[in-house]
Amino acid sequence: MSIPEKIPPASPGPYWRHTKRLTSCLLLTWASLSFGVLFFARELSTISFFGWPFSFYMAAQGLTLSFVMLLAIYSLGMAWIGRKQTGS
Repeated sequence: MSIPEKIPPASPGPYWRHTKRLTSCLLLTWASLSFGVLFFARELSTISFFGWPFSFYMAAQGLTLSFVMLLAIYSLGMAWIGRKQTGS
């Protein structure tokens, strides 16, 4: 009885390099959006958007929508990385 040979898995190097790059870019974007709106709230409050100060709108609605978009970008990016890794 012979022992079946193990097929070596595809190298995880490129997969993790792309995953880390995508994750770090999105985390940097998330931190910049969060910090930027809070740091510049006084300056942004001089701008009116639909009758509300822009800083209030961004804190209440805009950042939430931005975070949902970041999740969608992450999901699409990971799907692309997975397809690229498997070659399909």
